Amino acid sequence: MMKNLAAKLGVVIVLVEIAAISALLFLLRRPELPAGTGVILVFLLPVTFGLHVWEEFVFPGKGADWFRAYHSEYGPAFKDSYFFKINAIPLVLALLVTLGTFDFAGGFSFWGIRAWLAFLCMQGFNVIFHIRGVIQLKTKQGAPGIVTACLLYVPLVVTSFAYLLKTGSVDVISAIICLAVGSLLQPALDLIKKQSMRKEKSLQAPL
Repeated sequence: MMKNLAAKLGVVIVLVEIAAISALLFLLRRPELPAGTGVILVFLLPVTFGLHVWEEFVFPGKGADWFRAYHSEYGPAFKDSYFFKINAIPLVLALLVTLGTFDFAGGFSFWGIRAWLAFLCMQGFNVIFHIRGVIQLKTKQGAPGIVTACLLYVPLVVTSFAYLLKTGSVDVISAIICLAVGSLLQPALDLIKKQSMRKEKSLQAPL
């Protein structure tokens, strides 16, 4: 069953990565887009996101088991379909948000780049979720996904803020707002997930 989940997510990840890299190579040749550094930077979002999900559920995987241990109170509510949905949909959204960052007039779209930065911040705050889980579970092997979260998400967030502020693509106030929105989106999504799991658990409870 878990191999089936890994296979399905693996296919989505590979398709998203191929689409992201293909679009990146195509857009790097477009003179009406920002400098190459900016284009590469924004496309690192779906790439790093894909690698993160790959680490969690494909290799080394075991992310589903870890999530079930972390939130054992929801038990059977953690179905494969649930893990597929909460990862496949955001993966596709990450690619769409990335494609929407450009105004095709030599710069970034005003709202597009801010939506991208907020999405990136949301993913960055995912690091806290993994670290908190490791501390609470007291597992020596760590949490699936924590390596990519720390080594990819954190540097990408820091570099993105530095680059966008330096080039004037985003002003300081907007950067702070994006950071705040990203910090609120992650717990909001976690709350929605918990409510969904509570509902699923109640439906499975014996009458």
